[in-house]
Amino acid sequence: MFYRLMTAHLVADFVLQTRWLVQRKHTPGGLALHIAILGLAIAAVTADRLAEWWPWLLAILVAHAVVDWAKVRLQPRLRVAPILLFLADQAAHILSIVAVIALADLNGLRAGEAEPLWWLVCAYLTATFGLSIALPLWLDPPNLMKRPAAARLTLIAASALVLTLAWRGLPILIPVVGVAMYRGIALPLGRRPATATLPIEFWSAAVVAAILGWGLT
Repeated sequence: MFYRLMTAHLVADFVLQTRWLVQRKHTPGGLALHIAILGLAIAAVTADRLAEWWPWLLAILVAHAVVDWAKVRLQPRLRVAPILLFLADQAAHILSIVAVIALADLNGLRAGEAEPLWWLVCAYLTATFGLSIALPLWLDPPNLMKRPAAARLTLIAASALVLTLAWRGLPILIPVVGVAMYRGIALPLGRRPATATLPIEFWSAAVVAAILGWGLT
């Protein structure tokens, strides 16, 4: 159940949380829309167990809303690096999922065995959509919201390809493919420095994706 819920979380927070929605999460309507998207994602991945799990899934939604509300309210007052706030936010969401599953287990509701498919989905979502947000937020936060979609898609494509090569036992191809993608895609996009994919972002994404891929073997 954990990896199912993590999949829903990653989809709602990284895949379907658009720039437009991020800019409106400080409003009740924007936050409600985000939580509604998360609710639909959770319902989709737990459809076969929704009847027995719905009170606990509702608790996850409430916890997610509280964490996001607190982040929006505290962010202007906290003088910390954006990446630290991002990591604290994600840690709080993950811990809330773990806590709810543990409480459900104490009440006799079993989470079930780990399902490899959902772990695979989580790995891909983390390596692609997750890193394409986290790395620029860490390494180039002032320009995060200015970047064109092509810059993010470059990181997503490179990460997905590297993860796949590592997972399928072809690590020898990773440097070749990485250099080819960097020279053929990332460098041309870098003609506009303010919106470019930084070399350290590209290669950091490749390294993390490779580690996740090896973890799947």
